[in-house]
Amino acid sequence: MYKISKTKKTMRLSMLSAFVFALAAALALVFAFGGGGTAYASGAALYENPNTGEIFLTPGPGRVKVGQSVINELLKPNTTKTTQQINNLKTTEKKLEASLKTVKGQTLPAWTKHVSLGALVYMGYGYYTQPGLTEGSLQLEENPPATGNNGYNAFNVNRAYLIFLYHQDNWFLKITPNFFKTNNSGSTGGNQDFRLKYAFLQFNHVYDANGLTVNLKAGQFPTPMVAWEDGLIGYHVAERTPWGFLNVTSTQAGLGVSGKFRSNGKVYLAYNAGFFNNAAFHANETVDQKSPQARLTFYPLGADSGLNGPSISGYYAWAEDNSNFGDAVSGPNTNIPETRVSAVLDYKIPNANIALQYDYAINHIVQPGAGESGDSDSYCGIESGVYSCYAVSTMPSIFSLYKNHNTIEHGLDAFGYYNIPNSKFGFFGLIQRYYYMDTNYNSAGDALPSGNPFDFQRGVVGVAYHLNSHITLTADWQNYQFLYAKDYRDLPVTSPQYLDYGQWMGQTNAYFLQARIAF
Repeated sequence: MYKISKTKKTMRLSMLSAFVFALAAALALVFAFGGGGTAYASGAALYENPNTGEIFLTPGPGRVKVGQSVINELLKPNTTKTTQQINNLKTTEKKLEASLKTVKGQTLPAWTKHVSLGALVYMGYGYYTQPGLTEGSLQLEENPPATGNNGYNAFNVNRAYLIFLYHQDNWFLKITPNFFKTNNSGSTGGNQDFRLKYAFLQFNHVYDANGLTVNLKAGQFPTPMVAWEDGLIGYHVAERTPWGFLNVTSTQAGLGVSGKFRSNGKVYLAYNAGFFNNAAFHANETVDQKSPQARLTFYPLGADSGLNGPSISGYYAWAEDNSNFGDAVSGPNTNIPETRVSAVLDYKIPNANIALQYDYAINHIVQPGAGESGDSDSYCGIESGVYSCYAVSTMPSIFSLYKNHNTIEHGLDAFGYYNIPNSKFGFFGLIQRYYYMDTNYNSAGDALPSGNPFDFQRGVVGVAYHLNSHITLTADWQNYQFLYAKDYRDLPVTSPQYLDYGQWMGQTNAYFLQARIAF
């Protein structure tokens, strides 16, 4: 055996290490691109000249084969160095996080961590093949022309909300400014206007025991029925709920209570009630009585946190429009009460919902109260060659049929949606029929040829595409028609009933493209 000095041995080992590294790299390339595999690497042999420290791939004079254990030791990774690098990176990351917290603490108040911001926009395009007089507008804050202006079309930004939320463990404050499209009357002239939609404080779990929870709210917040209907209908961006179409607002100022009853992890009861102003959220209160409203939903089989399964709901609202604050001088006719009642059967699963609804009302159309909205009527048209709204002096009014009378109204509704599983597409639809009190005479004593001229049917059929978690697109067809239009339109053109009703009773037929954008 050769005697090798320590210095020479170190030199040869260094050369050997470099050579082995180069050889390993070459073998890795061969394995990656030539498919040589690991068998070639494990079978490779190296030879050392102990006198010169040179390394060879082939045997020869004066060359000694290098042991496989030496090669394996040289190829063994430096785990100590790798672990140290990882620990250094973790230390640096912690320092950066601490620095970021320090910067936030110095630049932003501590309460900002409880604040969240959001935005919601409804926009779209509508084309009316047949515009006509309707009880409410087909789209929010839209006033198309009346009968005869076929082909009317417009791009609209119907509403835009900014959503500010301050939330703590068991309470939150919500403030939502609302930008909306005004009608073409008065000084607004169709401008985008500003108003406050929500501003309320809610305390959650004020009572939470024996399965029952109680939440309290105060301010300007969603009423028990219409906002809940919006959720059932699924695509509020495209279609209006039955009561929403009849100009019942979704928001009023007042005091409210809501909550659920649970048993064994399932929801069996949900309730929402309150006392509200008679006025809608965008109007001043002008009466002394307040409006109690309540909804109770029963889940007979128990529902999960998504409230899936069958349910039965009942709704009640009452109001009395007395603008004289108890002044008896004005006479008894100033205190005409209004009542709204609904019964709803609903079945919901995670990707679909279907609802059947019955509506009953007393004086809803005669005595506006309990949150009627005045900004959604489509009484617009061409007068003297000029497009205008609320300017046609001969426009019929349902009030003339029921002056100083109590009216009974009934509605039948069916609506729902279906989102295709594992797909971005969905479908939705609605049909609504509404009947006013049957009468054979108007206020002047003239006989009517058929049923109530304002009884109507409304239908919606549409498809939706969920572009992403923020944007939903819809396309739909909507139709509104008076149930007895033919009986009035076929009258002689000089007859009072044709002039009062028949000439205005063309159906409304429209197509819409809508977008809901939420962040």
